[in-house]
Amino acid sequence: MLSGLLFLTLIILGIGIFSVCLFDSAKRISESHQRINRLHVLTLGLVKADIDFFDFETTNEAYFVSRTSKFLIARDSLARIIANELQLSLQPGRENTYRLVREQLHALRNSYQKYDSTFKKLEDLVFKRGYKDFGLEGAMRDHAQELEIPEILPEVLSLRKYEKDFLPRHDMSYVGLFEKQSKALLLRLEKEKKEKLAHHLKRYSEIFAELVELEKTIGLGNGSGIRNDLRVLAADFNQQYLWLSAKSAERYNAIQTDARLFYILTIAGALIFLFLAGVKITTWLSEPIAKLSKLANVTGESPFTTQTVDMKGAPFEIKMLADSYVKLIKQSREQVNEIQEKSALLILHNEELNKVNKELDNFLYSTAHDLRSPLASLSGIARLLKIENRQQNLNTYLEMIQDSIQRQESFIAQIVSYSKNKKLEVIPELLNLQKIAEDVFREKEFIEGSSNIEKRIIYYCDIPFYSDHNRVQMILSNLVSNGIQFADPDKTNQYIELKITVNDAEAAIEYSDNGLGIAQEHIPRIFNMFYRASAHSKGSGLGLFLLREAVNKLEGSITVESGEKAGARFTIKLRNLGIRLKQMDHEEYLLMH
Repeated sequence: MLSGLLFLTLIILGIGIFSVCLFDSAKRISESHQRINRLHVLTLGLVKADIDFFDFETTNEAYFVSRTSKFLIARDSLARIIANELQLSLQPGRENTYRLVREQLHALRNSYQKYDSTFKKLEDLVFKRGYKDFGLEGAMRDHAQELEIPEILPEVLSLRKYEKDFLPRHDMSYVGLFEKQSKALLLRLEKEKKEKLAHHLKRYSEIFAELVELEKTIGLGNGSGIRNDLRVLAADFNQQYLWLSAKSAERYNAIQTDARLFYILTIAGALIFLFLAGVKITTWLSEPIAKLSKLANVTGESPFTTQTVDMKGAPFEIKMLADSYVKLIKQSREQVNEIQEKSALLILHNEELNKVNKELDNFLYSTAHDLRSPLASLSGIARLLKIENRQQNLNTYLEMIQDSIQRQESFIAQIVSYSKNKKLEVIPELLNLQKIAEDVFREKEFIEGSSNIEKRIIYYCDIPFYSDHNRVQMILSNLVSNGIQFADPDKTNQYIELKITVNDAEAAIEYSDNGLGIAQEHIPRIFNMFYRASAHSKGSGLGLFLLREAVNKLEGSITVESGEKAGARFTIKLRNLGIRLKQMDHEEYLLMH
């Protein structure tokens, strides 16, 4: 027995030492993983600050006055934190890392240093480029202003137009037009011996050429220049962080595998020893083992009932085993109770969240209705003022007031539509899609510009179509309103066409026009809330968002094909809810009988 006790003691001691080492290693790997995640988050914040700087400060005169920016301050702070974290991660003995991980951390630090220097280079170029009265743009503007004299004003204005077209669009065709116009004007000035004007024109052209080269260096798009280098480096950051996270998980899994093997071998050895010892002391151990077996059986039948066992006179090993088993059952019961309590708490929180969401929807709907009354009063007062006004110079302001009120009323109506679409259930009913389309066209007849647009309806329907009337009408109304608002005034044959086809499964609504169209880069985001693809849009940016929400509510789909100056084509497919209506009627019939 003494030898058995010593053997078990050695086993327990070995398990304890191994467990401590295992937990320590797992802890250090966890700390390393947390540091990697923290670095990843900080790096994402740094990249966002850099993007915000380029998006906002490049057209901020205050930045070019002092060369200070809140975005630069934020990114410098993040850069220092990242550098310190990387330095700490590479200190000897700080991380439980192996050679490949340390090499990757070194590569990450080098990539970060390269990214930082590249951004500083970009910031220098942006400052050099300037804006309005600053930098190259300011110098170019000074020379251009010297050229604005009546004799050559049309040519100078053409040059300014090409310059201003190039800067936001980065279209190199404007550079060629600028150079051609500039050379022709320079020959004319030299021929007329207007040396001062020729000097200003040369400097204007030279600075513009320098500005073009600087824009090329910065990047005419996301696929070129220093901006593309920053994007590639940022993507490389992400890949390196993913690799480090994967390696951390790999190390953690390796530790788990080693621990599992160790425990399996340990348990196997202990079982063999117990079997050999049990052969010799079967009589002495039979009674306590029987008691322990009974305890196991009772626990299996009632796992959450508190059980005790009398091990008086039993060997020390059996007592320890029984105590451990009882503790394990107790811990399992406590864990299950804790899980049940947390589950109940989670259900309660979900109910509270649903209640808050419902209250928020009600508040939104109520507030929108409360705002309509004062807006209607303001609109009426504005119309009365316009009728009774005798000062012609006030009519413009009154029209501006009415226009603002109408836009606000339209925005509130869209908010109410969104709330209704979200809250109200779909009510299928038999629809005449052709009549709904005609009603929508009739409603839009008096919108400015509508009279210049040809409206067409092509209708193919031999099958009853069931859907929600209000939502279908809203979908068509939003499409037609957008078509009128963004019609191309330069085209003489403006049109809006609705082609409607209905079958047993769905209705396909194909909307098309030859208006201004949508640039390709805006198409992925036109259905986002408050997104406006054109800076000249007078809408709230909710129209297409509400359209998509209504389509989703009606279990439909929507696709868009468009291009700048190429018109737009929306294809909407709505499920024919007549099948669901028949199923509902059948279920009601079964309930009644």
